[in-house]
Amino acid sequence: MQPLDTETLLSVYLALSGLTALFTLVGGWTTRKPGLWLWSGAFLASLVSQAIRPVVAEIWGIQASKPPGHLGGVLQALLVLAGLMAFLGQRIPWRGMALLFGALAAFSFTLLATGQSLWWSLSITQGVAGLAMVRAAWIAWRARPPGGSGALVVMAAVLGTAALVALARAVSILPIHMSAAQLNEANERWLMATLLLIVAEGFAMLVLVNSALREELLKLADFDPLTGLLNRRGLRSRLERLMQPLPAAEHVPADVAVAVVDLDNFKLINDRHGHQAGDEVLAEVARRLHAGMGMGDLVARTGGEEFMLVWIAAKKGVAEAAGEQLRTLVGDKPVASQAGELGVTASVGIATGPWRNGSDFESLVSRADHALYAAKREGRNRVVMG
Repeated sequence: MQPLDTETLLSVYLALSGLTALFTLVGGWTTRKPGLWLWSGAFLASLVSQAIRPVVAEIWGIQASKPPGHLGGVLQALLVLAGLMAFLGQRIPWRGMALLFGALAAFSFTLLATGQSLWWSLSITQGVAGLAMVRAAWIAWRARPPGGSGALVVMAAVLGTAALVALARAVSILPIHMSAAQLNEANERWLMATLLLIVAEGFAMLVLVNSALREELLKLADFDPLTGLLNRRGLRSRLERLMQPLPAAEHVPADVAVAVVDLDNFKLINDRHGHQAGDEVLAEVARRLHAGMGMGDLVARTGGEEFMLVWIAAKKGVAEAAGEQLRTLVGDKPVASQAGELGVTASVGIATGPWRNGSDFESLVSRADHALYAAKREGRNRVVMG
């Protein structure tokens, strides 16, 4: 079986670049992660730069078709770096990248205009692309999750290898004491490895896109879209993870406090002012409850106007004081909405007890619910211990 020649590999690369650009674009649209849009732009830039070369060669000659290809490679590397930084929430040095790319473009076209060797253009742009990949590989490695596995580790490995190949290619084609035939031979030797690694970058990005999509699905499953708080499923999942390191033996139970918070007469807000105003009230109450909780404590929206709070290792007196503080926090100030400022109060039912397993938690929730009903019967806007 004969190995793929450069032209065949280039065709495969262009096809995979198009598919990768499309997939990362869809992933960016779905997850709203700008890093994926930038990766889509990276592959589109490389795709366009290679696709226009025959057209440029036909109009202005073969030499004129080379700088777009050189610059497309470095633009792709810079956008891969920018996309990774955006994906991880880091600040992107756009100005520096733009100045660097502009300088490289000016250098390449100056060589073309003056009839100088364009091997300098390819060597310098490959070197810059390699350094950009080194930076991207280091960022991906630093951001890897504990345990040293996952999509970012794959990305770091692929980018690191691509960086080494790009730098080796840049050095091997420096037009110093080498004939044109020797330069072509050196370039061909590294070109196939470069194209294969760019394809590998695409697959590594697809792994990250898949990871981002899975993360988004988990977020949709565990979080309330209106308030951004945990839902009941997410609360239970987080609580079980939090309680694992705490004492679980029968004789050493951990104390847990559960509060059920229900907004008083919330239906009247929806009926009088509309559901948009009601949603604004829910979002603001969620923000106030979240702001009033301590590190390690949990808050979730478990129903229409119902919230659930969990304090880890909290005694009865502490939980009652915390519940009173949160009740005041909810009703102390009116909520600004499109219908004007709306007053809102909350009734709170709290139960405390030991945690040994999931059935203990359900028992606490039931007791907190009964305490909430008592708070409603006693006139609302109060805290009742169950």
